[in-house]
Amino acid sequence: MKLYFAYGSNLWLQQMRERCPNHKIVGNGILKGYRWIISKRGYANIVKSSQDEVQGIVYEISDSDESTLDIKEGVQNGAYRKETITVEVDGQSLKCLVYVDPVEHEGEPKQEYIDRINKGILDSKLSSEYINRYIRKFIPA
Repeated sequence: MKLYFAYGSNLWLQQMRERCPNHKIVGNGILKGYRWIISKRGYANIVKSSQDEVQGIVYEISDSDESTLDIKEGVQNGAYRKETITVEVDGQSLKCLVYVDPVEHEGEPKQEYIDRINKGILDSKLSSEYINRYIRKFIPA
């Protein structure tokens, strides 16, 4: 099993159940030194930013779950690359798989993506301060 940090549409639990049937929720996590954006491609991304942090969910996933995520995230097409980054969960520092878009320029979200992000916001119980500061800049309620 591997730890995976979700910060975009995989915050939506129904989507995670469909994509990764073997997953287990470890807890909410904080990735320090990064900022949440929507890239020019229209999907969530994280970019390095020393003054910011990204909130999300840490899941435990199986190898088959990871293979499915690789396909859904477009790793083979270069849409996202896989990185291992330290995420804080309940005071612990955990090494997690994170998908990062190489496109770091901000853009507008794809229309269908807005609904998935909003469902993920409801499911994930991220702090309202975080949602308002980072996500609402790109995703209307």
